[in-house]
Amino acid sequence: MRYVYAALGLFFFALGAVGALLPVLPTTPFLLLASFFFLRSSKRLNDWFVGTKLYKRYLSNYMDKRQMTVRAKLLCACPGVVIMSVLAVVLPQWWAKALLVGLTLFEIWFFVTRIKTVSVEEARQYGQMRSGEPGDLEPTGE
Repeated sequence: MRYVYAALGLFFFALGAVGALLPVLPTTPFLLLASFFFLRSSKRLNDWFVGTKLYKRYLSNYMDKRQMTVRAKLLCACPGVVIMSVLAVVLPQWWAKALLVGLTLFEIWFFVTRIKTVSVEEARQYGQMRSGEPGDLEPTGE
């Protein structure tokens, strides 16, 4: 099963890398999935992933401090909200509709209340500090 997790992690990492280059494809959700699968595959593979610039730039802020930019929140939350809302309209069972509406409301609540929203500048500063990239912003010393 570890090989399946490793393969899925690499697949979602590749999609996240493509998303970093193409503005049409979201990056953060794919990298979150990659992180999920790498954690379950092997310590060595997960350590490699945590050391990549993609992780440091797009995920370290969320994983370390539980904070995201508004754009990152929207890119993560919107696909789930849209899919669950469409399914709630399409499915004939009342209990399935109620479950999907509840899950949709929970997802919105979670992203609004449990994940701190930071500015793009703050997120970029933290990502630059983690990746060692030169930048015009100094570390805040938190």
